[in-house]
Amino acid sequence: MTLSRHFTLMASSGVWGGLMSAFALAWASRVNGDSTVTGLNGPSHWFFGERAAHAQRFSLRHTVVGALTHQASSFFWGSVFAALRTRAGAGQHGRGRIVAEAAALTALAAAVDLALLPRRFTPGFERRLPARHLACVYLAFGAGLAAAALLERRPAARAAALRAAACPSPRWPHPPASRRCPVPRR
Repeated sequence: MTLSRHFTLMASSGVWGGLMSAFALAWASRVNGDSTVTGLNGPSHWFFGERAAHAQRFSLRHTVVGALTHQASSFFWGSVFAALRTRAGAGQHGRGRIVAEAAALTALAAAVDLALLPRRFTPGFERRLPARHLACVYLAFGAGLAAAALLERRPAARAAALRAAACPSPRWPHPPASRRCPVPRR
């Protein structure tokens, strides 16, 4: 595991998970009959109190702080996911295993957020949204984690395919001074 790979995956999974769940929050708020920003106002309740969880309008105070809090939480869970994905041997896992790991971590995040944390530190949007919409928000978050890991995996797979094409025979190892495989002479 390289540290740069860990930080890259942490950043991308935090961004993807945060953005996808923020869009799901906006959609769920709208479907629930609230303003689009109500779901993003909710996370600011840890700082501004219970009124923030019920704020209906955009404001720097509630919406920006709520969005930043939501994104910071996404980066936290993204760092846990990156640690899970950059452990030894995890790079060999297929798409199904990546999706399963993202789903398991998302279930853990939902359990911690909604059941284990003190009320003051819960996400806040659970006070306005029904359970089925909360499930959609967490599903979107899990999809963001999985998307980040799958997109991060693509360049490595492409590089491995190029190396295999450049050196079709496994009997011919790479010489130390060259990056190319020697072509066998006949």
